[in-house]
Amino acid sequence: MGPFPKYLRLKPIIISTFVLWGIAAIFSAPWWLYAFVLWLGLTITYFGTTQISSNFHLPAHCKAVHSDKKEIAITFDDGVLNPTQSKLVLDILKQYEVPATFFCIGKNLASKEQIEVLKQMDAEGHIIGNHSFSHANFFDFFSSQRVVQEILDTDKVIQQHLNKQPLFFRPPYGITTPNIAKAMRQVEHQTIGWSLRSLDTVIKDEKMLLKRVQKKLKKGAVILFHDHLEFLPRFLPLFLEYLLKEGYTVVGLDQLLQLQAYKH
Repeated sequence: MGPFPKYLRLKPIIISTFVLWGIAAIFSAPWWLYAFVLWLGLTITYFGTTQISSNFHLPAHCKAVHSDKKEIAITFDDGVLNPTQSKLVLDILKQYEVPATFFCIGKNLASKEQIEVLKQMDAEGHIIGNHSFSHANFFDFFSSQRVVQEILDTDKVIQQHLNKQPLFFRPPYGITTPNIAKAMRQVEHQTIGWSLRSLDTVIKDEKMLLKRVQKKLKKGAVILFHDHLEFLPRFLPLFLEYLLKEGYTVVGLDQLLQLQAYKH
């Protein structure tokens, strides 16, 4: 989905809402017209905030710029929440010689086992991205300075263990806000979204999940999975076999988006 036009931004929507209310008041409009204007503004804002691909608050990279090739990128969120499951996922990716991007949460890079898995991800050629430090439930209510600190704290942990500073940031839940947009203007990172949300946290059956992904898969897609899920190692081989059968190639996220993954 393309970006919202510049006039479909938060401040213009608020201003437009009051202007329309003023016009309605001058002409003694019925109450439901006020309600409709308010509903329309809230709906647009809600959609733009919860759909990262809308580029409503900030530009986000969600799919290949040029999608004429049957290439896709696989991404995993919430690393390294469950090191045991992550290792199983890594084994499958290695077996199929498939690269992926793991968006890691800073607080999940604390134990010796979590650090070992992080290093394994890097050693096997996968990209490590920043997924905030806390992944707090109310991350979208954080101030811009707190968002900046979350990003920098996670960068610090990753750099400490890999000697690499990630440039890819995926906001928790894919939520964007004016404060997150302001924070992103203060750091060097690129905001990364997705074009295909697998819903693997909701659909826990591998065959049903495969049907959903097959139906929505397109050239140039960036696919969102979660490597900590128990059933995912049963799903991944089915999915990767399907890609081979259909002639898709899995490439690194940096290659697909034509962006630099780390600061040099």
